[in-house]
Amino acid sequence: MTRKIAVIINAAAGSVRGQDLCQTVTTAFERQGVQVQAIMASGDTQRRAARAFREQGFSVIVAGGGDGTVSAIAAELVGQEAALGVLPLGTLNHFAGDLGIPMQLEDAVTLLCTGEPRAVDVGVVNGLIFLNNSSLGLYADQVRIRQRWQPKIGKWSAIIFASLLMLVRFPYLFITAEFNGARIRRRCPMLVVSNNEYILTPGNLTQRERLDRGILGLYLLQDVGRAGVLRLMLHSVRYNLEEAASVESHRATEITITPRRRRMKLALDGEIYRLAPPLRYRIMPGSLRVIAPS
Repeated sequence: MTRKIAVIINAAAGSVRGQDLCQTVTTAFERQGVQVQAIMASGDTQRRAARAFREQGFSVIVAGGGDGTVSAIAAELVGQEAALGVLPLGTLNHFAGDLGIPMQLEDAVTLLCTGEPRAVDVGVVNGLIFLNNSSLGLYADQVRIRQRWQPKIGKWSAIIFASLLMLVRFPYLFITAEFNGARIRRRCPMLVVSNNEYILTPGNLTQRERLDRGILGLYLLQDVGRAGVLRLMLHSVRYNLEEAASVESHRATEITITPRRRRMKLALDGEIYRLAPPLRYRIMPGSLRVIAPS
């Protein structure tokens, strides 16, 4: 039976914009003999569109964009029969890379037309879904500043500016973390909770070997100061990050993070949210069906 496929493309994705990109994607599916319904969407309209397509009985709903777009659309498909498809049209595409989804458009479309769904895990914090990670501290603040400046100076210039500014400001977190029956208290500049574990080897600091092991990774950058962060960045090019004393790591299926602040800014798959603590993380094993290589 022919799949009923809908495609939701981030309006800001790719090297071409608007209906040109939409037509390019539609044509790629037509070359596979598959008719799709493709639309452009941004912000909250992406989730509403995914929900509407799911209710209309589409068996595959494709997210065309970066990790933020994929995460937003995936949130409407967790626990559902409809499968997520991914067209990696963003800058980094971590989720697609970890699943082995081809980065070339034509190859990704071929997979969506011929591949089978597989079950992967998702992470949840206070009811919000994430596919890659949730971070507090330096990275979350860097993302917030980057988003503010990107419309003015461009994406990569905003990334460099935000990174330098965060090294100057260098805020600290004071947190209590509870997991596996233990409780720890730390002063740290950054904390990351990941959906499944990172490999943390040279050149693979954001790569995961599996997305179906039913585990969260907890990574705390210790109080090493600005010079320590710079050393860590240099060291990570040469040897395993976990071997560096600057990073403390744990594994758990549930983690509760309680910071001192009444509300926390955190980044979920590169998007900023403000949540009231405690931050309650858990893993949802096999709760998302996605078209990906076996």
